[in-house]
Amino acid sequence: MAEDALSSATTATQWLTAVASLIMVCTVSTTRYLLFGPVMASWDYQTQLSRDLIRHLNEGSSPEQPFSMFVNRASHAYWPSISRLLQRPSNTQHARRFTIPAYPLDDASLGRAGIWAPKLVDIARSSVDMHMYAECVYASPDHASPTDMHPGPRDRAILYFHGGAYVAGSAEQYRGVLTRLSRVSGMRVYAFNYRLAPESQYPTQLYDAFCAFRHLRELGYAEQSIIFAGDSAGGNLALALWQLLHPELSAMLLLSPRVDVTSIRPSWKRFFGIDVLNSYDIENPFSSIRQLLLPPGAKLTSGTLDMLEDPFIAPVHANLTDIPTTLVQVGTAEMMLDDIRDFVQRANAQNSNCDISSRSNCVQLQTFPDMFHVFQAGPIDTRIQQQAWESIGAFIESLDNAS
Repeated sequence: MAEDALSSATTATQWLTAVASLIMVCTVSTTRYLLFGPVMASWDYQTQLSRDLIRHLNEGSSPEQPFSMFVNRASHAYWPSISRLLQRPSNTQHARRFTIPAYPLDDASLGRAGIWAPKLVDIARSSVDMHMYAECVYASPDHASPTDMHPGPRDRAILYFHGGAYVAGSAEQYRGVLTRLSRVSGMRVYAFNYRLAPESQYPTQLYDAFCAFRHLRELGYAEQSIIFAGDSAGGNLALALWQLLHPELSAMLLLSPRVDVTSIRPSWKRFFGIDVLNSYDIENPFSSIRQLLLPPGAKLTSGTLDMLEDPFIAPVHANLTDIPTTLVQVGTAEMMLDDIRDFVQRANAQNSNCDISSRSNCVQLQTFPDMFHVFQAGPIDTRIQQQAWESIGAFIESLDNAS
């Protein structure tokens, strides 16, 4: 009883701390907007407030706050409740919670895994008793049953890879994004809680993604009926899984995907302080990229530095031949902007099946003026956010027309 009371008190304290933090951010953001105007001339109040809230959550990767990564996980845990207070009421959503077991890796996948193959074998061996938390979310009236996850003959599904720099995030935190994606697509959206750094290093996350995809196949979905979707680090993970498996997907949807981790292109300096991100710094032992690649306390080696250009970590260097039809959205005030533009250009240059006139088998790039990193997931509805989601719906509808 005493332990339960202590746990309840701790939970209440964490929730109140998260709410107090939210109030502080809103107060500072509002005051700054009223006194000095928007950071970008085109931003309205809702856009700036949404940006400031997201930036607050991203402070966990800041070199100036090395321990905030762990503190911010408490804030991330209560973000779904907080964001629901800020967003407009939505249509009824259904979410089914389930677990994903471990699946054995096949030789073909290991043959494409490059330097990660030995580690993937070890991770698979140590994960035999794994039960990974996952959710199936859908908000479309076309779904007859809120609990039936098995597809009909013509059903398609979206496998969503959440963002969070590989150190934060969860399916529950992304419930609003998953619901909105289900609504504009009319599909079930599956999301899963892959293991996070610093407790788990790469390629643990890739193995977990492999298991999630295998589970959808076990449910009865054909490869051609599955869409990979993800934001930021989740977009990176989607691209990594595509490289590992080369499945015949229906399409991919990538929101501000992480395609490089060197922070060397001009947009990283041009939009520093405007965007919600911090630069990658492998030298900083508390940076998200360092925690992803190395266990705590491990020293940098030349091999670690080589990982920064590995195609699984930096898909801008990947062989993108035969990449499926893909929609990439990015804001023009993003630090990743130049990385993503290079990625799209290289993908279409490599892909002999790309038909520019019909956009079939091409990587389509949509840019949104003055928008910050993953603005589509902002906690407050804005006009340009709505435009982005309408474009996503139109993209998915175009897949139906092409099939």
